[in-house]
Amino acid sequence: MSLKKRRLLWAALVLLAGLLATGITYFKTAGYANDVAVIMDRQIKDKLLKKETDIYNNKDEERRQYLHVKLLSGKHRGQVFKTVNTYYPSQLVTQKYRPRQRIFVQIHKGTLAIISPKRDWTLMLALTVTLTLMILVVGVKSWHLILSMAVSWILFYLLILWDVQVNGAYIVLMFSLADIVFSFFSLWLVQGFGKKMLVTWLATLLGVFVSFGLCYLIIKLTGESYLNYEMGDYATQDVRGIFMAQTLLGVLGAVMDEATDIVSSLHELIQHKPEITVKELLIAGRTMGQEIMGPLINVLVLLFISEALPESILYLRDNNTISTMFSFTMNLGATQSAVSAIGIVLTVPIATACCLLFLNKEQRARIKLGFSRKGGKAS
Repeated sequence: MSLKKRRLLWAALVLLAGLLATGITYFKTAGYANDVAVIMDRQIKDKLLKKETDIYNNKDEERRQYLHVKLLSGKHRGQVFKTVNTYYPSQLVTQKYRPRQRIFVQIHKGTLAIISPKRDWTLMLALTVTLTLMILVVGVKSWHLILSMAVSWILFYLLILWDVQVNGAYIVLMFSLADIVFSFFSLWLVQGFGKKMLVTWLATLLGVFVSFGLCYLIIKLTGESYLNYEMGDYATQDVRGIFMAQTLLGVLGAVMDEATDIVSSLHELIQHKPEITVKELLIAGRTMGQEIMGPLINVLVLLFISEALPESILYLRDNNTISTMFSFTMNLGATQSAVSAIGIVLTVPIATACCLLFLNKEQRARIKLGFSRKGGKAS
């Protein structure tokens, strides 16, 4: 069987298995903290209660749904309850429900309360589509990527449990160690253990900690001015520490992507052109970095903007100034994006310099000879 047909076969098998798992998850009713129910109505009665307009001319409605809900689990399984759901079409803090939708509910003293929609099956479907596309595009190596993601999720879960146990103590140190462990396992599982992997790991760690250290120094020298940590909604732990931990993880994602591209490309260049000079290698790394930096930084900015967009619109619609909106919604995210952008820029020379470790003995001898000649002329 050809490689292409094998890839299509594996993709089809993963798609079928994923669709089966999605169906099982959709109909699953046991193993949840709350009871599972389904809305029986084929057409939900929806009544307008009142229209609202605030002082800034923002308009919304208050509406009420009349629902018949059948329990699918728990001691009230099979029973049908009548309930109402009040919501606003903007759905900022309320939820509109659809006919035949599966939901989580609680029953207290004979009264049913809706908790939330049952969304786990949609996550399973999204995971199925992702894995199928990965196999179609990447092929056999997709299994290494999938294993890498699984290991990263497990390590992240263990890290969160550890953080909860110590109640956020030494959180910056914990996430610094986590960056080291995450990057090692991710690169090892995807690239395999070897010199290229170790050079990429070294470039990644240098890029992360040099950029983070530089930005931390700037933040301290400026007295942490205009950093509104209280806007991060970190009510249970040190808000400043969690912000720093978030920044460490964000920088790692950006830097490791870039370091992998640069190191892999320059490694192939050295393999195909053993006579390459150090100057040519450095120029190639700089050129490659110039091509990569722009798209990576734009991706960071767009991700940050998309995350902050809903709250930004709300603040502006409530007649707040752009300065106030930025302070309350974009302050921390913009800082994290700036730190990641600095890491992306610094990684170009760092990763290129680390690639000098790929040079053979003859090439290194030429470097030493060049330095000795320069030293002789200077003397």
